[in-house]
Amino acid sequence: MNYRVVLFGGTFDPVHNGHLIAARAVAEQRRYGGITLVPSARGPHKGPAGASDADRLEMLRLAVEGDDLFEISEVELRRAAPSYTYDTLHEIGRGGSNDIDLVVGADMLADMPNWYRADDVVRMARIIVAARPPWHEKVAEITEELSERFGRRRADEMLDGMCVTPLVDISSSDIRSRIEAGLSVRYMVPDAVLRHIESRGLYNFDKSTGPVDG
Repeated sequence: MNYRVVLFGGTFDPVHNGHLIAARAVAEQRRYGGITLVPSARGPHKGPAGASDADRLEMLRLAVEGDDLFEISEVELRRAAPSYTYDTLHEIGRGGSNDIDLVVGADMLADMPNWYRADDVVRMARIIVAARPPWHEKVAEITEELSERFGRRRADEMLDGMCVTPLVDISSSDIRSRIEAGLSVRYMVPDAVLRHIESRGLYNFDKSTGPVDG
């Protein structure tokens, strides 16, 4: 059985509205009927997650509950760390799909030549770039780097799949820092995610100081 699978991966520590806005923008521009969110166990280029795998997964479920666009795959959480994109594509491809779209942030694109088995990754999946403005300022530099590793034709294919997403200046690291400092993160994360953070005391949230949504 052949069908197209669209993968949108990340640490999601925590998932925030910027993630969801970008994913929906890509879905609209590419006319995807669905996107599979893939929380990583522990990326090889990142340190340990701030929240546990179970909490990150639960926050992701809460964030997209009732939204038919999204599905969640635990494929990387079930696998021993470190988490490699190649292994994910290989495992999902064995499930009967040979049509996989991998959504990659423009900030990650320049590092793709350094990924584990990068040549196999770009062979196994069609790369869809999610780029926030002003993405065009670095296109020439990124194209050169990708061309040196994968060839000009493959580099052009990656950039042809670029989707411009809204500029939403939210990051998981900023959210964690604000919570630790006792600052509000309201409107930065879905309300259900915020309630989970508060109830679990994640990211050094101090319950004695009250909610962080004020």
